[in-house]
Amino acid sequence: MWAAALAVGCLLGAAWAQTDDVPYVQSATNVVDVMLSMAKLGPGDYLVDLGSGDGRIVIAAAARHGARGLGIEMDPALVEESRAGAAAAGVADRAAFLRGDIFAADFSRATVVTMYLLPEVNLQLRPRLLYELSPGTRVVSHDFDMGDWEPDDRVTVPVPDKRVGRRKESTIYLWTVPARLAGHWRGTLSGPEGDEPVLIEFAQQFQQVRATAYLRRGTLEGTGRLRGGSLSLGLARSNLVGPPFLRFALTIADGRLEGEAAADASRYRLRASRIGS
Repeated sequence: MWAAALAVGCLLGAAWAQTDDVPYVQSATNVVDVMLSMAKLGPGDYLVDLGSGDGRIVIAAAARHGARGLGIEMDPALVEESRAGAAAAGVADRAAFLRGDIFAADFSRATVVTMYLLPEVNLQLRPRLLYELSPGTRVVSHDFDMGDWEPDDRVTVPVPDKRVGRRKESTIYLWTVPARLAGHWRGTLSGPEGDEPVLIEFAQQFQQVRATAYLRRGTLEGTGRLRGGSLSLGLARSNLVGPPFLRFALTIADGRLEGEAAADASRYRLRASRIGS
């Protein structure tokens, strides 16, 4: 189940209008609001909506949150409708629309990705979301999850006029793309007794992490959870004489890991660099 790298049918009603591989259904206004709120969208963000339909998510992102956005849509009529809507809302300079295939499009610069696609399409896109997007990018999906990649958050909202499915509600899922941590890292653990070399082995499944830290006096073992480039990691003594259980708050960036933990009024600092690629 735990790997040294990230692991790479739903019955729909007549309201779906089939467009290539992905049917088009509008997201209700309150659903759009919740999606953008969960993503904590702001003026500094660049949102890409995969299968953008009439453009309402991208237009709302620009008009109500000041973000820049791109909608990718196969249907040329919907692309033209979206462009007209952006112009009418006065956000044509921040809301662009492209006719294209979501599987071929480059959306690697996005800081937020939104989608209302089918479950199997989500799973097809999942490797690209995990490997092409920068850690910390937020991914928001309407109604459909990502299989065994567990969401960081989910919210269910009422949708009285929903025309798809039996339930008059929608579930919105949020993921934060995790840093790629799996592998070996070498560094230093600093504490009251001074500095000690450390070798850390990380195993990772999406945002879940297991770690073994090898020190001269023994090992520390534990688990953690990633949120983008931030790692909360608990390490406990195995056969080690020295530090007790430690809860580290760590930051991962540019092949370096750094952070601190406190225990019994003592502070410990961990710094390490990735070994190899």
